[in-house]
Amino acid sequence: MTLILSQADYLKLLYQSEIIKHNNSSDDFDMIRKYQFGEGYWRHIQLRDSISLDIDNYQQHESVVLKLPDRKHPLEFRFLTLVDSQSENLEFKTGEYFLSGSGMASECVVLEPSGQKIVEVAFHVHPDAFRYFVGNLSGELTPELQHLIRRWDLLTYERCGTQTPLMQVAVQQILQCPYQGVTKRVYLESKVWELVALTIEQEIQIHQGSPEIYALRSSEVDRVYHAKEILLKNHENPPSLIQLARQVGLNDRKLKQGFREVFGTTVFGYLHQYRMELAHKLLIQGNMNITEVALKVGYVSLPSFSNAFRKKFGISPKSCRT
Repeated sequence: MTLILSQADYLKLLYQSEIIKHNNSSDDFDMIRKYQFGEGYWRHIQLRDSISLDIDNYQQHESVVLKLPDRKHPLEFRFLTLVDSQSENLEFKTGEYFLSGSGMASECVVLEPSGQKIVEVAFHVHPDAFRYFVGNLSGELTPELQHLIRRWDLLTYERCGTQTPLMQVAVQQILQCPYQGVTKRVYLESKVWELVALTIEQEIQIHQGSPEIYALRSSEVDRVYHAKEILLKNHENPPSLIQLARQVGLNDRKLKQGFREVFGTTVFGYLHQYRMELAHKLLIQGNMNITEVALKVGYVSLPSFSNAFRKKFGISPKSCRT
């Protein structure tokens, strides 16, 4: 059985799940709940209003398809300690990390396959807190880090990488934190900022021109451009990420990394931008009505198209016809 859930419904079910009591802990900022869709737990630790820490440790019993809308997104740091799955369509693998800047995260569909095991440490940081801790006395970031904070209507910057030994140690220290009360909160926050420091050190090196671990070869860049052509040619009914990667002779991970390096966005983030720009052009030309334009750019639902168009351009599709 596969559950198909919106983000709101998914979070509602998680927050309604049973609270697991720990006899040695009464910290009200640390909440541990039974994982709703399998065995294990989901742990949410609110370190500050602007900094939250999540620890996932569960095995999926049923497949869940999670539909995420366009949404405002803080800075996100995710560290995968264990990903064990029979599925070939995995976004990340054991020992990887994921960095996302703040801005708008575009709509996407996430599959949590049945039987998958996950152990993950993730935390979210509000842009103001990031500027305060990472910026200079005026809260300004160095040029190499300014791309991590974008306006809420701009797509987020994203990058994945391999955890260094120092990252792995800090992650394990979070998982095995021996403290309680205020000492635990201070200790965990110190580890969060340690992981931020280790991650942005790599980010600075990348943007100063140091060789990146996942740098593309020229032949791989050509395949990324080929993937873009296939994607745009089939924008009304695009192939899945796995299908697209196979068509151009790359694995899905390399294709995702390639799109981020070459175009500065995700595969389907790029497709979304193209669809919106094409829709804007067709509406201005006036040869098609709004419903026809929505279908032409791959939207079956007219309200979904109108909402996406308004978020992109700040006006309704109807406004382009007057």
